[in-house]
Amino acid sequence: MIFANGDCHITYQQQEPLSPARREDLEQSFKDSSHVYLLDMVATGNTLTFYYSPIRVMEEHNTIEPGDVVIEEVREFLTGMEFSV
Repeated sequence: MIFANGDCHITYQQQEPLSPARREDLEQSFKDSSHVYLLDMVATGNTLTFYYSPIRVMEEHNTIEPGDVVIEEVREFLTGMEFSV
């Protein structure tokens, strides 16, 4: 499940916890990838939380709902990492 979590966070949550090896792979892949709006990612237990700047998204997309744009970017990243979202 992917959802907006506050003003500048998008969270992906799954039932099973992330293994330490999977967490390392995700963190390294996040660092190695280029992102349009995602600034940082924190992996804890069974969640991944992505940070972004809502003002930047709102200005570039002329919207007051920046979460939808960023959720799509998170979805693309996770799909590339073979998550079923």
